[in-house]
Amino acid sequence: MKKNTMGMAAGLAATLFVTATASAQAPAETKPGFFRQLGKSLKDAGQQALGASPTTGTASAAGPIYSPISGAGRINGLFKNENHQAAQQGRLDWPRVALTFREWGASLPCWTVDARIWTSATASTTETFRACADAPLTIRDDLGEEAELNSNARAKATTDLMVGLRVRAGKPNTGDDRTTGPTPPREPFNVRTTREGVAWQARKIALSTAWVSGFLRTADLYPGPSGILTPFRDSRMWIAGFDPAGNRDK
Repeated sequence: MKKNTMGMAAGLAATLFVTATASAQAPAETKPGFFRQLGKSLKDAGQQALGASPTTGTASAAGPIYSPISGAGRINGLFKNENHQAAQQGRLDWPRVALTFREWGASLPCWTVDARIWTSATASTTETFRACADAPLTIRDDLGEEAELNSNARAKATTDLMVGLRVRAGKPNTGDDRTTGPTPPREPFNVRTTREGVAWQARKIALSTAWVSGFLRTADLYPGPSGILTPFRDSRMWIAGFDPAGNRDK
């Protein structure tokens, strides 16, 4: 009986070893972890690294991310063709964008925005557009397929990146004063207000604008080797203020 029991134990151990070995050799897409997948394709795996999920037809209910009103639509793609690494290192000074909210409110899903675009210390133009806070933030991969960043990725952008952003030491700033430029405030997106709902919605509107313009990109949402996001250091876009006449929460 003892010999039989030992044989059964040995067989069980062998079975567990085989199972563990098979698990260790399983394709990466079957394992849980940072590269969570919603589908079977490599595209889905890459998107999950960003907190992305395949686009669906329901997100459009949030409203369009960007609707130009006047000013030739310059904000769309304004930063997309520049050296993003150089911008993150503080080696690019222009263009700069100051966002003034003309129609706004914590319960208003889409706001009207004036973007004063500075191309030098003395030259600027203004564009007016509407941006929606919960519009999908989409990416297109190297296969030409589209996906949408999920709520976790959006939360990282509006908190870890935008709230924590400070103008680099030694760079000119206006301190706590917010102006339309050409110099940014010390904390570009961290507006001071007792109405937290307004501050949160303002950052979401600013995020939509940053995404449309190419100011913020998917690479900015990748955690580093430590699992922590690399600090976002580009301060050439900021919230300049709110038009009191545009308050829709009254």
